[in-house]
Amino acid sequence: MKLNKSWIICLFVLLLTGGTASAQLRFGIRGEVGVNKPSFTKDLFSVENMNDFKVGPTVELLLPVADFGFDASILYSNGKMNVKRIDQDGIGSLIEDVSSHSIDVPVNLKYRADLISSLAAFFAAGPYINVLLSEDELTYDDFVDMVKAKNFQAGINLGAGVELFERLAVGFNYRIKMTDDYSVSEPDFEELFNQKKGIWSVTATLFF
Repeated sequence: MKLNKSWIICLFVLLLTGGTASAQLRFGIRGEVGVNKPSFTKDLFSVENMNDFKVGPTVELLLPVADFGFDASILYSNGKMNVKRIDQDGIGSLIEDVSSHSIDVPVNLKYRADLISSLAAFFAAGPYINVLLSEDELTYDDFVDMVKAKNFQAGINLGAGVELFERLAVGFNYRIKMTDDYSVSEPDFEELFNQKKGIWSVTATLFF
């Protein structure tokens, strides 16, 4: 019985180490730029150009079974938005130009399929978290005591694209927010600052 258990343990270790050894582990640099710039108007105010770019290291691990695995990144994110006041003629004048700095961590399940020589398609989906580092404070009297940036955000990423020569991956990402960006005590401003529509971005990853 002890001998049989020893053989089973040895076989399990061989399968585990063999599978890990044949898995493909890659490191790279990922960049992401928003392509839509949503604008929202509420009463006499509008928020425009809510957009950001991200950059940072990424790691990908694909298992030998059906090119299925995961990727994870740690990205510096720089977001921007403009707050305008709308006059009676519908003309907006800038009152706040806000920039934020945060760390964005997406973790995705990933599937890659070879198409033709040197070209593959990939699909990815998974959660993300965003931790605020700093942000320009809203100083306008109507906002200063009612609108505060949240320190933590979370949501879901859906992505797809193509990979060239096993080095350069480009694609699109669709982000669904599950939390608000701002804590807002004034109901009229809640929709203005916490836009709920999905966010599209272009992604590019260069693997080493």
